Amino acid sequence: MIKEIENFIDKSEADYLMDLIDKFAYKSTVAGSGDQRNKTNTARTSCSAMLDSKNPVVKKIHRRIAKYLNVPISKGEILQGQRYEAGQYFKEHYDCFTGENYNENCLKSGNRTHTFMFYLNDDFTGGTTNFKNLKTEIHPKKYKAITWNNLRKGKPDSSKIHSGEKVKLGKKYIVTSWWREN
Repeated sequence: MIKEIENFIDKSEADYLMDLIDKFAYKSTVAGSGDQRNKTNTARTSCSAMLDSKNPVVKKIHRRIAKYLNVPISKGEILQGQRYEAGQYFKEHYDCFTGENYNENCLKSGNRTHTFMFYLNDDFTGGTTNFKNLKTEIHPKKYKAITWNNLRKGKPDSSKIHSGEKVKLGKKYIVTSWWREN
């Protein structure tokens, strides 16, 4: 199940985070294993920005997410902002790891149990978040968050494979928060 939370953040937080993303953006990478670890890839064409966990606004939002999920803040990865411009997308993927990717990315921290993502704007066309196995397409709405569990009985939940569909016009800004087992 995908949970939707309206108005998770406010306008001033969204505007501030979009400015941070623009300031620190770099070409997005995908987690991999071996020589493919943290490489750019045609599966993901956006730009990303790691959001400083010491920043008071970022820290406040991260704590709000932890409280909502009822998970200790220590299990949260650093928040990551993404900017998708017209024509950019993120093809189908899991947010948790399997096989060799698990060995490269999860031996200490464990797998990603939860994803919590929120939209900073909605003044663009396209860019839906599509969970094809659930027959669920989330339409971006500014300040709205969505969250889901990545694992079922400790294994990747195949129903949570998802994509960030191509932005047709404008720029889409989101923030993603991943949470680990350990």
